[in-house]
Amino acid sequence: PELRELLPHGFGIHHAGMDRSDRDLVEDLFADGHIQVLISTATLAWGVNLPAHTVIIKGTQIYSPEKGKWVELSPLDVMQMMGRAGRPQYDKQGEGIIITSHQELQYYLSLFNQQLPIESQLISRLPDVLNAEVVLGTVQNIQEAAEWITYTYLYIRMKQNPTLYGVSAEDVANDKTLEWRRVDLVHTAATMLDKHNLVKYDRKTGQLQVTDLGRVASHYYIHFNSIATYNEHLKPSMSDIELFRLFSLSNEFKYMNVREEEKLELAKLVERTPIPIKESIEEASAKVNVLLQAYISRLSLEGFALVSDMV
Repeated sequence: PELRELLPHGFGIHHAGMDRSDRDLVEDLFADGHIQVLISTATLAWGVNLPAHTVIIKGTQIYSPEKGKWVELSPLDVMQMMGRAGRPQYDKQGEGIIITSHQELQYYLSLFNQQLPIESQLISRLPDVLNAEVVLGTVQNIQEAAEWITYTYLYIRMKQNPTLYGVSAEDVANDKTLEWRRVDLVHTAATMLDKHNLVKYDRKTGQLQVTDLGRVASHYYIHFNSIATYNEHLKPSMSDIELFRLFSLSNEFKYMNVREEEKLELAKLVERTPIPIKESIEEASAKVNVLLQAYISRLSLEGFALVSDMV
């Protein structure tokens, strides 16, 4: 059903495929109490900052592109969504309802009865973050980088839960400040950055020097793996077709996949893109190429899924 058919009955919908104006309208109507039920997708349930008396999570699994399968919502996600219910300044109490499978019941019961620690995810993005610090000038050598680690949440969690971060109990006993582990982390990150010309790393002196490529990556938030791809394949004589194909291989798009319901619209868009696309529409890189050209050429999109991919 369309939004205009639902609103008179007190229902609203909210998802990334809607126009911004429609989403704003639904949010305002719900906040003012003109609609009583707001149904939103999981990703937008985190971002919609609207208090409610009751929050219902119908189904607790989401698709993870990284793992290629359906996974349970993380404890933080569940708590974030449930936090919308019964805001003190708006309501005296709130209700949270989770509809899940029987085998996950105990997991969610324990979730609300005990506190779970929040672990750091910095190591997976350390090369990009270190590059940003080098560009800013706050880190100029390995020792400063290792010292900089002590100001991060990663350092706090490494000391509290060392085995999760590759530190044994014996190592902790011999090195209370985990200096060797901190140096090892920043050395590995600096080596990767040096390999792809984002920084110049002198292994003898430990000095880190910024490069123009590193500045570009930091300024535009480009993943170092994308820069590596550009370094390997970018040539001065490349045609427009080859350039778009190269950019579609960027690391930022690695979890983009082609959904069955998108193929017809993608095939139509391929015929309208100004620069020919040689790959099969079944390939994720072809979809990225289409969306890049659609954005630049301001082509209109019809499917909700494609629109959400453009957000």
